[in-house]
Amino acid sequence: MNLSFFSIYFYYNKMGVEDLNSIEKHNVKVYDETGATALSCLILQDGKTVYESYTGTHSREYGAQKVQEDSRFNIASIRKSYIGFALACMIAEGKIRGLDEDLYAYFPEIPVIEGITIRHVLTHTHGLAEKDGNWIRMFPPGENWFYNNAGVNLLISLLQTVSGKTVALILNEQVFQKAGFSESGWEKSEENLVVNFLSDPSRHLDDSGVDSNLYCSTRDLAKWGELFLARGKNAGILTPDAFNEMTSVQFTELPQLPKHGYFWWVKEEDFPKNEIGPNVPKGSYQLLGITGCICLVMPEYNAVAVRMLNQAWQNRNFDYMDDVRTFGDLAAGMVN
Repeated sequence: MNLSFFSIYFYYNKMGVEDLNSIEKHNVKVYDETGATALSCLILQDGKTVYESYTGTHSREYGAQKVQEDSRFNIASIRKSYIGFALACMIAEGKIRGLDEDLYAYFPEIPVIEGITIRHVLTHTHGLAEKDGNWIRMFPPGENWFYNNAGVNLLISLLQTVSGKTVALILNEQVFQKAGFSESGWEKSEENLVVNFLSDPSRHLDDSGVDSNLYCSTRDLAKWGELFLARGKNAGILTPDAFNEMTSVQFTELPQLPKHGYFWWVKEEDFPKNEIGPNVPKGSYQLLGITGCICLVMPEYNAVAVRMLNQAWQNRNFDYMDDVRTFGDLAAGMVN
């Protein structure tokens, strides 16, 4: 690759040249193997920038905008943590009693969901799937783990029902405006945004928060991680206990399967299906998006690590698990 194509800015303090070269080399490797045009990385510790870089362009079009600090990426499934935050707001307002409420009480017209709680949805242990426009049950709730969007779609409907608002409006009122997230939001088009090659161009998207079209800048996603790291104290939003709840394991009955808070992946122990690297300290929590975006929070090191990418295709030879675990380990090494 021609490195003159890059637009890179570095800020680092405790980091050695070897650390810098390692994470840069890893990110560039992923950039190449996934056909991305845009890449960025930002690592913060104690509220200060340790490392920051911006690479490539928003798309493959001639004259496409170069990636920079305010370039906004589609963060895909990372959006689920924002929906989890909206849930925490509804619990704080008393509109939802708690995580063990049966969703059937809200949606009696869907009998297959009886026995499925909000806790099951947050931890991907609900056993639901959507097929040909219908809800189906793959396994009884709480007896296995399967990652899909069926549960989060149901949760979005619940939030809209109890609040009378869209998820996007809840977040705008509760956090985006209050904490200054000016480069985050659901978008109907990709004009002036980093192209998401994995989106379906025939699908009509809206800005209500129901779809996976949440875009944010690298710095705003890092700020999201810092909001949780500070337990909301840096913005006066919700209570520290609410943030502890969102980032603590919410289902413990399946020890060798991934652990979640309010959709956050949480590290307790290392095991084969754990998507957080073995060198990342316990108590860390992480968000992942299929576009290649990562947000890792490491309370033990008071650090946040973010990588943004616009992955262009699903490479059969690309080891997704190795990528996210390696990124986490390299980031942890830079702030340890």
